[in-house]
Amino acid sequence: MNYVYMAIFIFEALVKIVARGFCVGLFTFLRDPWNWLDIIIISTLLVSQFIDLGKFAVLMTISLLLKSFTCSQGLKKTVEALVQSVKRLDCVIILTVFCLSILAMIGLQLFMGTLKYKCVIWSMNTNTTEFDFHNHTTSPENYYYIPGHPDPLVCGNQSDAERCPDGFNCVKAGSNPNFGYTSYDSFFWSLMSLFRLMMHDFWEGLMQLTLRAAGKSYLIVFLLVFFPGCFFMLSLILAVVVMTRAEQEEAQGAEAIQREEEFGRIVEVLKRREEEEEQASSRAETPEQQDSLQKKKPAAGIRATKQEHVEEAEEHHRPLCCTCTDAFLKGDCCGCWRWLKQQFHTFITNPFFDLVIISCIIVSTIITAIEHYPMMVEFMETLVIAHLVFHGIFAAEMIIKLVALGLHGYFQVRWHIFDFILVIISLVHLGLADVEGLSLLRSFLPFRVFRLARWWPMLHMFLKIVWASVGNLTLVLFITVFMFSVAGVQLFQSDYKANVCRISYDCQLPRWHMEDFFHTFMLVFRVLCGQCLEYLWDCMEVSNDGVCVTFFMIVLIVGKLLILHLFLNLLFINDQLVDSEDKTTNTLQRTMKQTRTWIPKSIWTLWEKNYADQDHKGETKKDNKEEYLALSSVSSDQLTLDDNHTNMAAWEAPVAVAEIEFRTPENTQEKETQHCDVMQKLKDETHPEPEDCCCNRCYICCPFLEIDTSRGTGRVWSNFRRACLCIVQHKFFEGFIVFIILLSCAALVFEDIYLEHRPVLQRVLKMADLVFTFVFLVEMLLKWIAFGFKKYFTSFWCWLDFLILDVTLFSLMGNMLGYTSRPLRALRTLRVPSRFKGMRVVLKVLAVTLPSMFSMLLVILVIWLFFSVIGVNLFAGKFYYCYNETSEEIFSFYVVNNKTECFSLMVMNFSEVNWKTWTFNFDNVGMGFLSLLIMGTSSGWMDIMYAAVDSTQVEDQPRYEINVYMYMYFICFIIIGCFFTLNLFIRVIIDTIHQQRHKFGGKHVFVTDQQQKYLNTIKKRFSEKRNNTIPRPQHCCLAWLFHLVTALYFEIFMVVVIFFNMVVLMVETDDQSMEKSHVLHWIHFILVAIFLVEFILKIIALRQHYFRNGLHIVDFVVLTLSIIGLLLSDIFEKYFGSPSLFSVMRLGRLFALCGPFHHIRFARRIWMLIMGFVMSLPALFNIGLLFFLIVYTFSIIGMFNFAYVKNEMMIDDMFNFKTFGNSIISMTMITTSSGWDSLLSLIMNTPPDCDLRLPDPGNCANPTVGIVFFSSYILLFCLLVIHLFIVVILELFNTASPEDAEMLSDDHLQMFYETWRKFDPSGSQVIQYSELADFCDGLQDPLRIPKPNTIKLTHLNLPLLPGDQISCLDVLRTITTQVFDEPAEVDALKAKLDEIVRIHSQGSREPTTTSPAQEETDMIQKHVQGGDTERTLVQAVGGELQ
Repeated sequence: MNYVYMAIFIFEALVKIVARGFCVGLFTFLRDPWNWLDIIIISTLLVSQFIDLGKFAVLMTISLLLKSFTCSQGLKKTVEALVQSVKRLDCVIILTVFCLSILAMIGLQLFMGTLKYKCVIWSMNTNTTEFDFHNHTTSPENYYYIPGHPDPLVCGNQSDAERCPDGFNCVKAGSNPNFGYTSYDSFFWSLMSLFRLMMHDFWEGLMQLTLRAAGKSYLIVFLLVFFPGCFFMLSLILAVVVMTRAEQEEAQGAEAIQREEEFGRIVEVLKRREEEEEQASSRAETPEQQDSLQKKKPAAGIRATKQEHVEEAEEHHRPLCCTCTDAFLKGDCCGCWRWLKQQFHTFITNPFFDLVIISCIIVSTIITAIEHYPMMVEFMETLVIAHLVFHGIFAAEMIIKLVALGLHGYFQVRWHIFDFILVIISLVHLGLADVEGLSLLRSFLPFRVFRLARWWPMLHMFLKIVWASVGNLTLVLFITVFMFSVAGVQLFQSDYKANVCRISYDCQLPRWHMEDFFHTFMLVFRVLCGQCLEYLWDCMEVSNDGVCVTFFMIVLIVGKLLILHLFLNLLFINDQLVDSEDKTTNTLQRTMKQTRTWIPKSIWTLWEKNYADQDHKGETKKDNKEEYLALSSVSSDQLTLDDNHTNMAAWEAPVAVAEIEFRTPENTQEKETQHCDVMQKLKDETHPEPEDCCCNRCYICCPFLEIDTSRGTGRVWSNFRRACLCIVQHKFFEGFIVFIILLSCAALVFEDIYLEHRPVLQRVLKMADLVFTFVFLVEMLLKWIAFGFKKYFTSFWCWLDFLILDVTLFSLMGNMLGYTSRPLRALRTLRVPSRFKGMRVVLKVLAVTLPSMFSMLLVILVIWLFFSVIGVNLFAGKFYYCYNETSEEIFSFYVVNNKTECFSLMVMNFSEVNWKTWTFNFDNVGMGFLSLLIMGTSSGWMDIMYAAVDSTQVEDQPRYEINVYMYMYFICFIIIGCFFTLNLFIRVIIDTIHQQRHKFGGKHVFVTDQQQKYLNTIKKRFSEKRNNTIPRPQHCCLAWLFHLVTALYFEIFMVVVIFFNMVVLMVETDDQSMEKSHVLHWIHFILVAIFLVEFILKIIALRQHYFRNGLHIVDFVVLTLSIIGLLLSDIFEKYFGSPSLFSVMRLGRLFALCGPFHHIRFARRIWMLIMGFVMSLPALFNIGLLFFLIVYTFSIIGMFNFAYVKNEMMIDDMFNFKTFGNSIISMTMITTSSGWDSLLSLIMNTPPDCDLRLPDPGNCANPTVGIVFFSSYILLFCLLVIHLFIVVILELFNTASPEDAEMLSDDHLQMFYETWRKFDPSGSQVIQYSELADFCDGLQDPLRIPKPNTIKLTHLNLPLLPGDQISCLDVLRTITTQVFDEPAEVDALKAKLDEIVRIHSQGSREPTTTSPAQEETDMIQKHVQGGDTERTLVQAVGGELQ
């Protein structure tokens, strides 16, 4: 066959070469990159005939599969568009590699060699001469292993690091964990570790190992360096991909419009040409031909009439069978049948019919969802009867619709076809329920819930998104996954067979391997899900390291880009679907409205009464309003917010902090009203007057509450309230309350499990609680008196403070009565957001998005309910297994077959035998939801999938991969239940934030007013040159030195030196020789000397202005630390780390070079990315502050509820909830949804897996509390992380390019005019052209054009006035245009200069010629008058211009 393939491809290539040419020309064979695949295929086939290519033969397979894209023009264009989008990622890829290298160098300097420390058993023969320390420390049998872990325990010698058990010492020996692939010992392995951290691929294992070896205090490095750095890179990559996709959509739209315009022009030209031809032919015809043409027209009409009569006759004389068939399909058999059809049609079009069907679908779904394992016989019989009833209802519905619409009309509607298929499947299931193998038909019954999409627009839109995903991009993704699967089998199949014993103790293939196509396909799919590291290690053990790393990285990067483009493509499609849905009517709400109208009408008709027209109109208007509000979800959110918080001033006064309004003034009247409010507010602050205590209704009901405040007791009460108002509105009072709140939150840290052994601290905390409660009680009383009950209880934050204080008082009373209320103390942290503007802004935006997300969350719940019900049907009762508690292993299927045999062993007094189930299963819909949540958000979904694949029958012992195709269920859930629902989720959030941003006039919705002003200042600061305000020294030597240190080539030289310094840091390794260490030490010494010389030169040249630049301050600090590190290297490394680590901070100077190179596209795009991220920092800070509060609060709650959980698996001496430090480490570990299922499984343990007989409270926790705790934390975290990425993306979309941001400032104008006055002391606003070179050289940067500048000035083409003079404004305009490349902005800036020099302005003078022409003319005349020859003249002119 290879010869046949080779002949076919050679023939194809020859035909293309003959037809198009080989290489010369634009459309020749080699100019098309798709033809290169033919060359690779032919070359591989030819070479394989003579030598064995081995793994290189995969090139032919990949080329063949890539060649399949050329079979379809749509696939070809899709691939080309993807390639073009990848080209646009060049800047962000370089920036990502650069930042990742910086983080890798930090990891290298901090943690090099730390992961090699292990617990080695202490031998009693260490003092003997025969003892070999090296062999003892490198023998694996001498290490301490945690049960169930293949690697030895990593330890450290720091005070907060992992301690070894008794009899073991922490020694640096052996290799690194995970086959030696997890380490920071060299730059490459540190880079791989940081890449693992960035991709969130089993990163919690890396953090655990690092903290065990280096100590818990290094969690700060992860929180402040690694995590923000990884987020920076991921957010920029995502933002650039989104921007690229948006640009492609815009370009495609413009191209489509252009094609339509061209097509329209072509059609017009053709029409015009036809008209001209008709006119020409009519003029050329003879009168006889015109008469014959007029006779033909009536004849044509007669023929058309005859044709119609013939068709009617054919219709009348059709065969009887065709007529009967048509009548049968349309339901027009006889008069009785038509009457019955009309009655049924009236019945099904009644709105009550749709409402009944919707109710039946919902109740049927609920009945299906309440199935569980195990069920009682009576309950099961009840469910069977209910299912039969609903099967009959839906079958009757189908029959009624068939009669009413006829077969032809019924099957014209797609929803009817879907109903018909479901009814047929249900009937087949009832008829063949006892047939083995057809029980899977029950899994199709939950599809009935999707019938709600006919009346539910959001669910209908979701199904449209799923259907719209079937396109060229999805096909490209599928072909790519197939290609990688085939390539993986060809590359590693033989290696897995030959070297399986390296990765498996029993020499059996693991679950994830590449020995066959199906398992390779599953492994590629899991790599696309972001989990590839463990299988990369296995591949590197059985095969070549380079091939494995290359294969997995290509699969990961290409697959992620394809998935991301598919996700964005669905977002854009989603936008079109939303627009179409807004134009349609909400069918469900219309049905409900008609039903509400139809029922009263029917009742009044029965009682022979007329329906009130006026009430009907009023109700109809109300219903229309409700329908409008329901359809416009975002508008309803805004109305709800305005209705609930009409008086925003009530929010401000109690907390004495300004709030951010959601409404912005849109007209002059609103602005004037806002101005009046501000003036009134200032007046109130000067002379505060308390408002009424109660509402008007209270004063009407209780007149004694209203007192006269002008005299007597009322006056004293009014003065007292006024004094209280002054107190609560004072900034020191608010600061004191904030301090008490933070102090009360900090006191919760000490309430760990060791508090009982610290009686002094316990008494201090008890007294502190009383003090805090008293302070908050006094604060509430003062605000009641100052603001009154009316104003106090109109603020949400005051209500929150009131409720928290009530809970605190009740908890204190409970403690006095002997009841425990420790978990309620965690509510103290809820006081914090009310005192911080940034968190309040974020919470308000989240509050606005919640209502609009509610309908979307209902859709997600319905989708997950569908998968949960299917999971219950497939796996209920099949996750059980017989377990040996002693050996901690599952019995083999050949030893114990089912539950009966397992219980027989238990009856025979085998105490170590237990019949158990997996913690996360599908025994009921509730546990199914929890299992699906773990599958969608955690890396622990593999255990659930393994149990499903090994499941056989109910109450049978599992067998290894007996049901391997159950993988498809989990793949479908990940694609539909996670991928598409996440798309819908993000779409709703983006729409809501975009609308809120539009309300703010394009401003940030996550920043306060002060932060917005700060952003404007930062943008203005970065738009100016850094050295534009540093004056040049007047002394010639200092001026020369100033030019040297500020020159661009000097900065480039220093950046090269910094890069060389980084290379020196990169080449360091853990096991380097002494000679290498000595050489690197001296190189570091020389580099420090170079930086010291740079500092001396700059401090002399720039004087005190040196410290005005932030980068100079960084250089000074790094230089100081480097010199101290050289002098006190041992002490410095012991307490602060390697002094070379701080040299990484100098790399910030690289980004400063993007300013001078703004005209280069690459530097401009890099600067735009950095500026976009910088401009989003305040919003990220606000969201991050709220996220920290959530982590802090949940850490306290976890410490109060799960401190005594049994140490097992993930919970050990370091990662637990016993202390606040360990609790916050555990919560940080699960912030990316990694490993939280392992913690939850231990918390869900029940006896006998945990013991309640221990001293109170035992080591068992409340499973319900654990489920609510972790589920709420994961959902909140996902919500905040999505908002973090959206903030960066939106900011990059709104960030101006560097050239737009850079503009001529007032300082530039002032500097320009001061220099001009030196050459124009009379203020005539003109100077001689001969003085222009000195003037341009005398300007300050960035307007300065240094000498020699003759050529540059010649190309300026300045207008020349009479007398060889040039105007000030012309010079300013020309120089500004050349420097800033923005001629459009010069007019506005020229107006500013006119204001400065208007008193010196003279009359306008018309230019006579341009400066280059006049200069050349004068030069030629001078040489001609001197009698020079033509050659001498040319040389003179050329030399002068040079």
